[in-house]
This record gives sequence, C-alpha cells and structure tokens, in this order.
Amino acid sequence: PGTVAYEETKRVSAALAEMGCDIITGGGPGLMQAANEGAELAPQSARSVGIRVDLPFEQEVNPFVELAFEHKTFFTRLHHFVLASDAFIVAPGGIGTVLETTMIWQLLQVRHLDGTPLILVGKMWPGFVEWARSQMLEFETPLASAADFNIPVCVATGDDAIAIIREHHANWASTKKAQAQPA
Repeated sequence: PGTVAYEETKRVSAALAEMGCDIITGGGPGLMQAANEGAELAPQSARSVGIRVDLPFEQEVNPFVELAFEHKTFFTRLHHFVLASDAFIVAPGGIGTVLETTMIWQLLQVRHLDGTPLILVGKMWPGFVEWARSQMLEFETPLASAADFNIPVCVATGDDAIAIIREHHANWASTKKAQAQPA
C-alpha cells in the first residue's frame, strides 16, 4: 500500500467494479490485494474474488476478498481463472504473472478464448512482448505468426486499460441484452 503501482491498481479495479465487473485475483498480497481493495471501494455491487493455490508461503487470503476458492495445483487454478473471466488486465508481476499471461495469450492464439481482451499495463510488458516477437519470428524457422504478437495489448496507464474495458463491456452488455430478447 502507498506505492504508485498499488494505488493505480486499486483505482483501476474500483473503476471496473463501478461498471459492474467482478474483480478476480489470486487473492494474495501486493497488487492482488490492491485489486481486491479497489473492488470494495466501488459503490456498485461487484464481487471481489480470490482464486488461490496451495503454496508453502502466502497462505492467507487478503482481507478484501469476499469469495475465496482454493486449489491444490496451478493447473486447476489457471483453468478456474479462464472459466471465470471475460477480460484479463495484467499488472506488473513476477514469474506467476508471466505464467498466467502466456497461458491466456496462448489460449487466445489458438482461439480457445475468442474476443477476450488481454491488456498488459505498465512499462515492463512492451519489452516482454518485443522479446517474444523478436526471438520467435527471427528463429531459423519462425516459431509463431506475426499476428500472434497483436493479441496482447500493451498500455502505459490504467486509464488506457479502463477505456478498453469500457468498450468491451458495452459490447458484451449489448450482446447479452440481444440474446435475452425473445425471437
């Protein structure tokens, strides 16, 4: 708490929760806690969810999680994230964050997820995507398609992420409304 990344994550999460978006994190400390805290600040009733994994550390669910799920493996936890999410906003993070990000990226690449935003926020991500692009496309035989590197959208600020989600949410809501109307 008090760092720029924490406060920005909390602010973005609050803005998304005000739109009615549930906030789903790993339920742990740091920026996960910031996102869950932001959900609590919103006047709109959005759920603040934590999807945990059994680790020898970080065993406590952060105090802002309203609904917690526990998994024994990363595989089932990641599957739960995929099933429960309509968009992915990725804040700066460590190895686990990179694992989750690349899994979502790959599911979008092979269209197991379709039309789901993958938004990478902050200055660490453009270099990561560029590294993957250069290493995979410049290999003796390209290891991916150039279009695959357009899947994640790197943005500099939380406001940029909010704008993308507002548009996605509006389209999602209009589709749901049209599906609910009798034929």
